Amino acid sequence: MLKEEKDMRYLIKDTRHLTGAAAAAIALQLAVASPLAAQELVYGSWLGASNNTNTKALVPYFDMVREATGGEVDWKMVGGAQLATGPGTPEAVGSNLMDAGLVMAPYQPRMLPATNLIFSQSLIGDHYLASVGAMNEALMLGCDECREEFEANNAVGFAGYGTSPYLFMCRGKPEGIEDLQGLAIRSSGGGVSITNILGGTPVSMPPSEATSALERGALDCVLGAVAWLTSYGYMDVVNTVIDAPMGMGGPPVMMYVNRDIWEAMSPEARKAHIDHAPDLVTMTTFDAQIAVDEKTEEEARSRGITFIEGGEPFAQVMEKRDAIQYEENVAAARDSGVKDPEAILDFYLAAFEKWKGIIENEVGDDREAFREALWREVYAKVDPEAL
Repeated sequence: MLKEEKDMRYLIKDTRHLTGAAAAAIALQLAVASPLAAQELVYGSWLGASNNTNTKALVPYFDMVREATGGEVDWKMVGGAQLATGPGTPEAVGSNLMDAGLVMAPYQPRMLPATNLIFSQSLIGDHYLASVGAMNEALMLGCDECREEFEANNAVGFAGYGTSPYLFMCRGKPEGIEDLQGLAIRSSGGGVSITNILGGTPVSMPPSEATSALERGALDCVLGAVAWLTSYGYMDVVNTVIDAPMGMGGPPVMMYVNRDIWEAMSPEARKAHIDHAPDLVTMTTFDAQIAVDEKTEEEARSRGITFIEGGEPFAQVMEKRDAIQYEENVAAARDSGVKDPEAILDFYLAAFEKWKGIIENEVGDDREAFREALWREVYAKVDPEAL
């Protein structure tokens, strides 16, 4: 069914989680409801308009898809949560208020329990590239229940990314675990358990909302990637970064697409999206994460933010986390309706070990080799017609 043939059904959908720009969204949808000869689609991102994931990865990917389809599919970026918040994105896409968006399963764990299971399993250490490969492989090849829950929510999902190991970024001058006890810490996924283990108080909120919470003193710390200092504006409100890897989690799903829109595309257009998915993941990983991490840390140090080595006490926290997380995550996922959580986690952890070897023996820090490995190990095995 073509987009313009839906009689604008999304106009009457529940908008509890959507932002106040619904009227603008409706106007934009009406404006682009032209014949499918040039299918102009709307991607709503709750990330800031200038966020590197938008500008350095998604927009270049949209250009690749437009070129590969000869203009048949033309994605338009609408950033800054103008169409939907992070928690509201799955509903906004499913009801076709917008055609695709960026989805974080921890924001809607009841809608996406299997995907949230992957997100909740903290990968230990600092094998960042291996974590991204494993997240994509688990999402696309090792989690039938993920695909089923996307379908149940009228969506298709692909192209996950990961962030570098999470660190504690705080107001004030905490120097060790004892200084974090009792503090309010923005945490998600496996970070909630990590925060509990060290005696902090986990607070759930999108990272984009944490800036003002830090300013007001409603939050003391954020557990997240160092790039967030710039991408979410924490640079002016954080005084200390504790440099100890506190796990890697994901994947945020970059291409969470309305299923009716996906099925209305030609087979060639669907294939173009999957063919270039490794490009999207690679651009996000190298251009929106690694390069930004390095630049951000340099700027933070120059502006007087203190980086403190976490050392063995924080490694012990991660050992405690790893000792309990599998059983905790399995139990929580089963309670949320996931039928076979062990199979999903076993696949994910095995993929992580496999990808460690791929990165060490084949990829190193070569972005093109990483892209080729993503294609060979994951996306070459994905059938666009079966999503």
